[in-house]
Amino acid sequence: MMSGLTFYTFTDNSAHTRGYAWAASIVPRSPMVHRVCTTCGAIEHDPSGAFDVIIESGSTYSDVLGCGAYPFLIVAERVVAAWRAAGVTSFHTFPVGVAAVTARRLRNVAPPGYVRIEIDGSCQIDLLASGIAIARICPECHRVIERPVLSHQRRFIMKPGSWDGSPLFRDALLYPHVSFCTRLILEIACDHQLTNFRFEPMEGPLDSTSKGIDYLRMS
Repeated sequence: MMSGLTFYTFTDNSAHTRGYAWAASIVPRSPMVHRVCTTCGAIEHDPSGAFDVIIESGSTYSDVLGCGAYPFLIVAERVVAAWRAAGVTSFHTFPVGVAAVTARRLRNVAPPGYVRIEIDGSCQIDLLASGIAIARICPECHRVIERPVLSHQRRFIMKPGSWDGSPLFRDALLYPHVSFCTRLILEIACDHQLTNFRFEPMEGPLDSTSKGIDYLRMS
């Protein structure tokens, strides 16, 4: 915690909710970025911008769309509108369409407009202070290989002075696929009753077996 502020990790909560649409796969409509680290062999093969999704299960659409093509953060356009109305600008977006729906209950339901979020705010995670047990860090691509850790011991501590003050932020070097935010983002989700977010305190304990903070009932 810095200067009395509380920070959170956030993602979709599809693993702990039932009935929300699930995008099991994507259909790229932008050039693919393919990278292979020559040191550790890590492979990245992701669309550079827009893509479509195939909805394979669920009975209703949520404001955060769970996606099997990890690690995309996909939100409804009304989430973006709520963020921007509150002055949150530390992100950019790419269109996400629905190419096909195989979920029976959603075949005749119009999906909301979705976008892929890429966060521009930044911080640096202090691995030692976070108690993260490191097996190795690749010197080329900076991929962090962690030793197994109990879920209740999981947490992220920022290096002092590394946070740029943005409501949405990431450690783009060590944890580019982990999204962090200030309490403002949680409050927006509560005020607008935005569905299928998962918030947990950034400084832990992070527990993948829990449903996260019950933010929809905080108002």
